[in-house]
Amino acid sequence: MDSISNFDDSLPLPDEVAQEFFDKAGDNLTAVAWLAEHGVETAPEHIALIQYGMIWNPETGRYRFLIYAPDHVGPKHPPELAIPITEDGQLIDLLVISDEMSFDRITCRAPWLGREYLTLPVVRLHAHPMDWLESGCTGVCHIEPISRKALKDLSQATTIECNDIHTALEAWDWGFSDDDGKLARFVIDDSPFSIRSYFEDEVRWRTAYLARALS
Repeated sequence: MDSISNFDDSLPLPDEVAQEFFDKAGDNLTAVAWLAEHGVETAPEHIALIQYGMIWNPETGRYRFLIYAPDHVGPKHPPELAIPITEDGQLIDLLVISDEMSFDRITCRAPWLGREYLTLPVVRLHAHPMDWLESGCTGVCHIEPISRKALKDLSQATTIECNDIHTALEAWDWGFSDDDGKLARFVIDDSPFSIRSYFEDEVRWRTAYLARALS
C-alpha cells in the first residue's frame, strides 16, 4: 500500500472511519434489499445503507466521517450503499455508491476493489463497482477517479478479461503504456455493437482533430 504521505491528510483516518462504521452502520438488511432492487443477488460481508456527512474539525485539521442516525433532523445525503475495503484484516477505505450509480471513497486510500485478485494469472476487470458486486465480488474494479497509476498493477496478469472496451483500452493505455505487444493480454468480450461504436467514435474524433490541425 502507498505510504501515508501520498494521501490527502485532510480526509478522515481509516481507524476513525472503521469505528464510526462498525458502531453506527447497523445491520445489512436494508443494504441487501437495495442491492436486490438494483439486480444484484449476492451481497458482500459488512455492507450497509448509510446516510453520512463529512464534517470539518478545525482542531484536528481533518474532516470527520459521521453516520447519521435515522432520527437525525437537518440536511443529509440520501442513503448510499457503503462497502468496507480491507487489507490484512483492517479497514483502509469505505466505498459509497449512490442511487444514481456515482461512487466515492471516504479515505481515498484504496484504488481497487478486489485487490487480492490482481495476483492471479487471469484477472477479470470490471468497469463499475456494481459490476464487481454482480460478479459475486470476484475480479477487480479500479475506483480511483483521478490517478491511473494503479492500473500498472495489472501487469502481473497474463490475461485480463473485460466486457467493456472503454475500460479495457484505458487499462492498456495507462497500465501498459500503449504497448501494442501487451494488447494481446486483453480479452475484450464486450458486445460487437459497443466495440464498433467505440472505433467509429475514435475515427470521428481523429478526423476532426486532423481537420482542425490542417485548417
